[in-house]
Amino acid sequence: MKIERKTFKIVSMLILITILFVCCVIAGLNPEKYTFVLLPSKYLVLILSILGIIAIIYFSIFLIKLIFSHKAFFEISEKGIYNGLGFTKEKEIEWNNIEKVDIINYKGIPRIRVKLYNYEPFIENTDFITKFILKQTVNDLGTPIIIDNVYLKCSFEDLSKIIFDFWGKYKK
Repeated sequence: MKIERKTFKIVSMLILITILFVCCVIAGLNPEKYTFVLLPSKYLVLILSILGIIAIIYFSIFLIKLIFSHKAFFEISEKGIYNGLGFTKEKEIEWNNIEKVDIINYKGIPRIRVKLYNYEPFIENTDFITKFILKQTVNDLGTPIIIDNVYLKCSFEDLSKIIFDFWGKYKK
């Protein structure tokens, strides 16, 4: 079963990030103008602006890839789960590599945690920032794979029902 992405939501986030990028550039060009109680030094404003620009560029590239990639979709089949919307380079999760599937509330959003027997291939061959994020997720949740419906054209209830139905049918 193939679930398409919400392109409008992705484009909206990209527009919001572009506005944030402009704010970081403006603050970086004139840091002494933006010093106040929380940011008492122009150097702190400059450093935070540079870090913000780097983070925004990274996330923008990810969102642009989601918009233009023909592989950016979510699919559940008898082979496993294909998550073309995630940060990992490895998109296919085979049923025989899945140890456990459960619902958690992570950072205020209901998500589906997919615990794997071998999650190393999902962390390998990624850039530094993605590897850091995935390792932090492994430390927090025991797996790099968490699935939600933020970018999908379906409700969380429908998504979880589909995943649990297929998991019950095809788990090894």
